[in-house]
Amino acid sequence: MPRRVPGDPAVEPWEGSTEQLELARISADHERLLRERVDAALRLADVEAVAAAGYQPSAVRRLAQLNAETIGDVGHLARQLTGEGHSGWTALDVTTCIRLLWPPERADQWPHRYGTYPGYLGGLRDQLSITMPIVVLGPRRHQHQCTRCGALWPTGWPDADHRDPSQVRCPDCGQPGSSVGGVDEQREHSIIDLHWLMFRFAPKPVGPCPECGTTRQLIAQGYFDVKERVLYWSCGNADELGTRGQPDSHYLRSRVRAEWESTAAHYAYWLAVDMLRLAEQAGEVTELPVGAEYEALDGSGEQWTYLGSGWERVG
Repeated sequence: MPRRVPGDPAVEPWEGSTEQLELARISADHERLLRERVDAALRLADVEAVAAAGYQPSAVRRLAQLNAETIGDVGHLARQLTGEGHSGWTALDVTTCIRLLWPPERADQWPHRYGTYPGYLGGLRDQLSITMPIVVLGPRRHQHQCTRCGALWPTGWPDADHRDPSQVRCPDCGQPGSSVGGVDEQREHSIIDLHWLMFRFAPKPVGPCPECGTTRQLIAQGYFDVKERVLYWSCGNADELGTRGQPDSHYLRSRVRAEWESTAAHYAYWLAVDMLRLAEQAGEVTELPVGAEYEALDGSGEQWTYLGSGWERVG
């Protein structure tokens, strides 16, 4: 599988390279835009209104500069002012001064190309204080290993499920109770998951063949040099390959281009196809056995069982 491995971040871009020139251009553009933004914010600031409220002019000018540069959290701005020798500043003082410097009624005078209005005091200014990681992952897809023959299988594999340890049996050599759980707890998409993705996001089926009434099947259409991923529904009892190109052939009369639920469904389907292909090339077992179980990771608690002819929801 082709991979891009990042280089050493300590190594500077090659002098004169496209990357180095592009980085220099982006940096220059960013600096120019920041200077323009600060100048525009200071021109729009109502310094007289703040001075009339009794705040120290030097501290107000510094606050205006910091706020124009960062649009930062008001508590952080107050601490920065205090650290620079402007004593007595609180988050409430900063909020009051910002509201006086750039009152809401002047927001329509602010050029949108410079981003957020410097007088904005909504929730997007708040400083986020996350003390622990937020875990939003669903149940893990545990990988299990046979201690006798080394076989690997994921949760949901028929007759090899870990939920009842006394009934666990290796799907390859049949050794009972030979599972070593948690071999790879980070592996969330197993072969079962990929087959279910293909089922869930497959194109919507069409009616039977208008020629013979046979259920139509999904087939790929194109040549080796065609990179478009297009599927068609066609009759499995179609004519021999030599006659399929004729306009009145059984094959062409039964063929209908597949319609996808959405663009996202189209890409999810082909992503699963690609991952299954790569897994097969790596030596994994990619054929889905009857009885395989899939548990949804979206919090719905849905459970599905593979019956050979398709998937059936069981929970």
